[in-house]
Amino acid sequence: MLITKYVTPELSRDLSCLKMADTGDVCLEEANVTGKDVNFTQKKIHVTERLQRRNDEREADIEKRKAMKEEKSAAHESTDFFIEKFARTKNELERKLEDETDTASASKADQLLYCDTISAEIQKLQKFLTDSTLFLPSFEVQKAQAVINKLQNDVQQKREQLVPRKKFAFKSKKKQTTDKPLPTKAEHKPDVSQPNETLRNIDFCECNFKDLTSQTLTKGPDDLNQKDVALSKLTDCTVKLYGTPGAIHISSLENCHVFTGPVSGSVFIEGCQNCVFVLPCQQLRVHSAYDSQFYLHVTSRAIIEDSSRVVFAPYNWSYEGLDEHYVVSGLDKSRNNWDDIDDFNWLATDVHSPNWSVLEEDKRVKCWEA
Repeated sequence: MLITKYVTPELSRDLSCLKMADTGDVCLEEANVTGKDVNFTQKKIHVTERLQRRNDEREADIEKRKAMKEEKSAAHESTDFFIEKFARTKNELERKLEDETDTASASKADQLLYCDTISAEIQKLQKFLTDSTLFLPSFEVQKAQAVINKLQNDVQQKREQLVPRKKFAFKSKKKQTTDKPLPTKAEHKPDVSQPNETLRNIDFCECNFKDLTSQTLTKGPDDLNQKDVALSKLTDCTVKLYGTPGAIHISSLENCHVFTGPVSGSVFIEGCQNCVFVLPCQQLRVHSAYDSQFYLHVTSRAIIEDSSRVVFAPYNWSYEGLDEHYVVSGLDKSRNNWDDIDDFNWLATDVHSPNWSVLEEDKRVKCWEA
């Protein structure tokens, strides 16, 4: 009542105008804020829709790729696909083995390298077969394995054509006929002054150990898988090769122990003395080896030449993964000619060569440390 009493008509009119102005400003401000919210909401909806479309497209693309991959995998994991690819590869390898024009003008070392290349391709074919055994019928696996074994034998024969046996004439049925007598233990020292095939092949090998003394040298499966390995000029060393090398070239080792997993192709040994070799392979060729032991698994017939006082026993090294490596290598675990040795320096067919012998069981190491 007191306030009303002192409010003049002019003041009342001014207050009313102020109130209306204030109300108008608030409404205008509210209108501006509402407009901004509407704009933001529309943009948010637009962005969300665009992201959703992208996500839908990405998921559709993933599903499409997945379907294509499954379709391709299903096509590749079929007997028909295997038979077609296997036959194509086999025919190409047979052509390379029969084609003399590729190697006619090449040196012996290059021709041997050509054989190694074919051996590596055969091992790829072996891996293709191994990977396909999950879906192939057993008779297809057996048939394909027989083909691979024949290809490996053909490569081996081609190698032997490059390094043929010497032509000998029999003077006496029970006498050793050599151009020169084999050295005795006291006078022997490997001659590495002249280059040889094994030393030349070292340059071509992807893995090698050389010029080392009193060391333990190791390579694992990832380092070795179907690769050529070279060991040269090692003294008092222990070498352990876990895996499946394609081939091994060994030259000028003294007082060494060499252990290997299954070798898909050949092992060449030259100029070694007082060594122990524990190895499985398809072919073994030994030249100028003395006072050495071989714990051997070989699927063909091992060959020695210009060697003496070498002894043989069955392969008996064991390590984790060995059975799997046998499968990858393609070696027949049930076929071992460890005691069937061909001595190129001994001609008598009815008398055992004095240059090699079977290691007596009581002198064999029962279990090698893995």
